[in-house]
Amino acid sequence: MKHAAILITLVILAGQITAPSHSTEHEAPVSHGDVPSSVVSCGNDDAAHFKYHENESHIIHWYEWWYANIRGEEQDIIIMFFTFGNLNCPLSRVVGVFAALLDDEECIESLTCRPLMDFTLDYERCNVTIGGNRFYEENGTFVITYRKDDFSVVMTIEPQGMPFTTVRELEGWQWGGWHVGAPYGTGNATVRYNGNTFEVGGNAYHDHNWGMSRKRQLNWDWSEFFIGNGSIVYGAAGNRELKGGIHYVDENTHIFIREDKAHIDYVEWGRINGFKKPTKMHMYGEDENLRVDLYIELEKAYVLGFGAMGKPYLRGRAYGEVSVNGVTKSVNATGFYEHHGGFG
Repeated sequence: MKHAAILITLVILAGQITAPSHSTEHEAPVSHGDVPSSVVSCGNDDAAHFKYHENESHIIHWYEWWYANIRGEEQDIIIMFFTFGNLNCPLSRVVGVFAALLDDEECIESLTCRPLMDFTLDYERCNVTIGGNRFYEENGTFVITYRKDDFSVVMTIEPQGMPFTTVRELEGWQWGGWHVGAPYGTGNATVRYNGNTFEVGGNAYHDHNWGMSRKRQLNWDWSEFFIGNGSIVYGAAGNRELKGGIHYVDENTHIFIREDKAHIDYVEWGRINGFKKPTKMHMYGEDENLRVDLYIELEKAYVLGFGAMGKPYLRGRAYGEVSVNGVTKSVNATGFYEHHGGFG
């Protein structure tokens, strides 16, 4: 079930285009950074956003996707519903769904993306349908259903932790929005492929990205690690200047260390299927109510795509200490992380 690496590159390894902003505690914040009022988030931040910006001059550079993962003991699963370009013009848009069951032995991938594919977007809540496949929220649970040929997924996520949203100017007319609807939680997925059934259950994560940018000029880092009764989420993006930082989230708290106080040092590098990727990083930073001192080491590298053009998708282990409101906890956790572009 391998597919064209060019589209895989545009889609799943577009990763999380993130641009967090200022520190906030005990609320689910929406921060607009330096973004002009014309691009300020509208409505429910996990709902679609395209119609609010469809008349802007750079709409050909539009992107919006909904992403989720579940990390099990033996297998992981990732899925992404994506839209690119001017969605009002069939010849200048790309919409589809990518799903992958990740295993040490084999990655089973499925991509649905074809010209004139039907899709519907909901501007009131998380509820997107692409080619009959759905990613939606109902009564506080995220539900994802996907089918193509002999590959199918039924996936649910029970979110935990305070959701948060940021919208940030990147450079010139380029900007990005990021909503983390499930900073952590529990997930279950039933995957059927070629007559076999796989059950994946474990820690889960969901976010939603939208905005306008030149894809090849954008650099970003992202990671998410569940640390017991909370989560550490790192996100930063930019063209020439990296904007972002470290978020700590639990059921009652969201604390943020902004970019001038948050740091990523790339300690070790490796070549994975020909691509240079960090295999060990030092994430650290401190603000009034949060101190983070973590090392992240590569645990598994999945290769998604076709042969020599397949892109690495990285699962790492984070270890060290996190102090929240003066309480220090030791961390030894697994999660996904990404590094794209020229930083480091």
